[in-house]
Amino acid sequence: MAPARLAPHRLPEMERQKNEAFALAAKTESLGPIRGWLTVWAGEIEIERRPELLSRRRAAEHALQALDHDDPAWSAARDELVAALREAREATG
Repeated sequence: MAPARLAPHRLPEMERQKNEAFALAAKTESLGPIRGWLTVWAGEIEIERRPELLSRRRAAEHALQALDHDDPAWSAARDELVAALREAREATG
């Protein structure tokens, strides 16, 4: 299992979100929550699999936490985080 190999520290988070997605799917009688969970975690695994993408994400997340929201660099970091997540999700199809 890729998450266990690439990011074992994230397995509890993934499992919790999976359980929430399945419960919501049962409640709403829709597969949408399960599809959403699969999309998110396919992207997360892609990020963990690609060191350059993981580095971009970590740098952007750090900047978002360290910078003031009024700083133009904060907006640039937000855009970079969105771009990294989008790239990962697009790579997983």
